Amino acid sequence: MIDNIIAVLGWEERFIEGLQKNLNEFNSVTLYLIIFDEYESYSSKNLSRIQAICDEKKVKIEKLKLSYKNPAYSWRKLESLVANKLMSTENVILDISTMPRETIWGLLFFLQKNSKQTHYIYHKPLNYGEWLCKEPDRPRLLYKHSGIAEFGRHTALMILTGYDYDRTNQLVRFYEPALTVLGLQKGSQFDNQKRNIEKQHREQCKGTEVNTFEIDFYSGDLGFSVLNEEITKLKSDYNVIVASLGPKISSISIYRIFLKHPEIALTYVPTKEYNKSYSVGIADEAVYGMF
Repeated sequence: MIDNIIAVLGWEERFIEGLQKNLNEFNSVTLYLIIFDEYESYSSKNLSRIQAICDEKKVKIEKLKLSYKNPAYSWRKLESLVANKLMSTENVILDISTMPRETIWGLLFFLQKNSKQTHYIYHKPLNYGEWLCKEPDRPRLLYKHSGIAEFGRHTALMILTGYDYDRTNQLVRFYEPALTVLGLQKGSQFDNQKRNIEKQHREQCKGTEVNTFEIDFYSGDLGFSVLNEEITKLKSDYNVIVASLGPKISSISIYRIFLKHPEIALTYVPTKEYNKSYSVGIADEAVYGMF
C-alpha cells in the first residue's frame, strides 16, 4: 500500500493531470509537495488547483520549500523530510514527471539509506515546446555522489544527450574531459531524431575526443544494461562523470548505475530560464516501477 506521494510543483499540464491520476489510484496518502522558490510564480495557478483537488479528496498536503540556487540547503531539507516526516512510512512513490534530476537522486539516496520501499512514476507529455530551457548555469556534482577519483587518470565525461546543445557545451567547457562519450536516445518519439542530433552535440565538444553510443531509456530495463556496459568499459581507464540531459526516466537508470559503480560521479546542470510552454498535455500511459 502506498502511504505517501512526493512530487515537485510544476506549471505544465501534466503536473495537474498526472497528480489527479495518482490520487485517483492511491487515495489514502499524504502528498508532499516540493516547491522551488525560483519558479513558484510560474506555478501559482497549479498550486491553487492541486490544493482544491486535495481538499475535495480529503488528501493531506504538506509543502516543502527548496531552492535551485542553494543546493546545500535543499539537500538538508530533503534529508529532514525523509528522516522525520517519512520515518514511519513503508511505501513511497516519487512522481518524477516535473522533478529535477538532482532532486530525484537526492530523494533516492535518503529513501534507500532509510530502507524505504520506493516506487516511481513518470507521466510523459504529448509533446515538448519549441525550446525547453536557456542559459545553462555552472554544473555541480551531487552531494555524496562525487565519485572516487584516482590520481593520474584522465576524466571521461558521459553525457546522456537531450534537446539542449548549450548544456552539452557547458559541461564540456567546465570539466575539460580527455574523452566525452555521448549517449544518444534512440527512436522518433517527441521528434527526437530532428532535435537530438549527434553532429550538433559533437560540435559542442571541441578540444576533447568524442565517442558515441545509442541507448533506449524507454526499453524494458530503462537502458540499464547498455549503460552498465559503457560505464564498465570506461571506469578501468578514466575517472568517470555522468550527466543526464535526455529523457527524465534516465535518472532512474543512472542512479542504479551509481549504486553498482559508486566510484563514478553524478553531475547536474542547472539552468537560469525554463520555457513556460515546456510541454503540452499528458500521455495515456505512464512509466511506473519499483526502485
